[in-house]
Amino acid sequence: MLITFEGLPGAGKSTQSRMLARCLEANGHHVTVLPDLATLDTEPISATLVDLLRTGDDPFLRTGDAITDTMITAAIRADLVATVLDPALAANPAGVVIEDRGIHTMASYAIAALLRQHRAPAEIALDWLNALTALAGPRPTRALWLRIPPNVAARRADERGGDRRPASTDEQRAHLTWVDHAYALLAERDPQLTVLDVIDLDPVDTHLAIHAALRQISQTGDIDLSPCAGHHETAEPVSYAGPARPRPSVPSRNRETMTTLASHRENTAPIDLLSALRTARAAGADALAATLDEHGLRALDGGRNNDVFVWTAAPTPICIKLYKKTDRQRVEREWHGLAHAAGLGIAPEPLWLDQDPEQPALGMTLLPGSPILDVLDPATAIKSLANTTRALQNVPLKEPLASLERVDSIGHYIARLTDVWPGQLADAADDPQTPEMLALLHHWENSGDAELLAQPATLVYSRGDANLLNWLHEGESTYVTDFEFSGYSDIAVDAADHIEHISARVIPDDVWASAEADLGITPDNRARFEAARRTIALRWLAVLWKQRTKRVEEFTALHERVRALQG
Repeated sequence: MLITFEGLPGAGKSTQSRMLARCLEANGHHVTVLPDLATLDTEPISATLVDLLRTGDDPFLRTGDAITDTMITAAIRADLVATVLDPALAANPAGVVIEDRGIHTMASYAIAALLRQHRAPAEIALDWLNALTALAGPRPTRALWLRIPPNVAARRADERGGDRRPASTDEQRAHLTWVDHAYALLAERDPQLTVLDVIDLDPVDTHLAIHAALRQISQTGDIDLSPCAGHHETAEPVSYAGPARPRPSVPSRNRETMTTLASHRENTAPIDLLSALRTARAAGADALAATLDEHGLRALDGGRNNDVFVWTAAPTPICIKLYKKTDRQRVEREWHGLAHAAGLGIAPEPLWLDQDPEQPALGMTLLPGSPILDVLDPATAIKSLANTTRALQNVPLKEPLASLERVDSIGHYIARLTDVWPGQLADAADDPQTPEMLALLHHWENSGDAELLAQPATLVYSRGDANLLNWLHEGESTYVTDFEFSGYSDIAVDAADHIEHISARVIPDDVWASAEADLGITPDNRARFEAARRTIALRWLAVLWKQRTKRVEEFTALHERVRALQG
């Protein structure tokens, strides 16, 4: 079986090749990974051809004649098939070969050049390429196009190159736009080319989307793809000659498709109002402002990923959330999370759900109060937060949340440290801070924290979001909003997440220490709690690493915190 990853530079093809290999190996498959032509240790013939074609770090970014370059690329692939791919498939017929940039990438760059240089009609270019690629090697069982916008691809290529190569030229950026168009033409023709828009997904969520797409193959009996644990595998690079050595995986529950949302609702969604909102939002800021004024709506602050409004003209003012992002099952998670909290008096009550396929909306009661840190001293605020968190955890988990791990789970954090950050540090080998970051990462790898966190723990409900900005207080009551990351977790991990979340640095450490018992920390789960704190803090350092030159103060403070936690 041959699975290929296709896409523009910076889409994550190499990362996803490694992550999928670990996932398949965890399910007992023999896996061979073929890197892209820029790094492949080829046979002498292919090496010579690559040198002829190469115009920089990426042999697919060509500047010569389109037909000549395409024929050379086809020859490279034919030699690759004969010397590497066919032997790998023959050595283990039941195995899986994963190719980083396969036949569709070759074709897309060729089509882009043909359309630009020769102004060939698209159909003629596609027919010629289809015949040529048929001679250049086998078609993949499944090709996955990781799609990102061309401007993002150019920016990521420039960031990855650093000072070692000049920035992309206007010509190269324009060519990437044509290549993206060529991929789209191929996708229209080839049902085996699956399109995955990954611009809003991090590497772990991209892997899960890939896993879901490949489950279609498992239904044919060609491949066993059980519920995924592969992105929790070892951080060691995947061997191109054999399987990677696994380390214990973080436990995960079956992440089947969520059940149909609650069918009974006492309230009805305002369809005409929602239609007007969607139309106005698409038209721009001025149109949206006019629509809000016309219908008695007011925008609320804090809706970073979605738009949130107060409908003051309703019989009783309510909150309307109009989603811009629906990945990670945000809408379903929020609806069921609010249902989980219903009756506790600490969260909005869900009223109605409009399941528009593109822009779903959710109606809920409006919470009173002001940001908790604006009205309470830190110690009182955190004690109230802890009591509210425990109240949510004490409500028994029900389906579908009982089978759905929270977004940004501890496994997600570990995956960033094992599968993502090492590559980012390798790309920044010349940065003077890289050795220190590698030392902290290696200390964590050798600490046993990941293995400890892989041990089973009693599962409880989790909102999945420890941001302090989501907490409100009024009178004697504390409230919490934003449930779109809901799922299951455990008490020790969620307590550590509250304390080590980047927003928590405004709270003195002694205040957090005094609230540990209120958050559910006991002698029995303290070791897990401390391991989670070290892991989560290091994960936040990895997040800030990419912004270290823009958020210098935060990065420096967190660097010192990680060092202190590691002792």
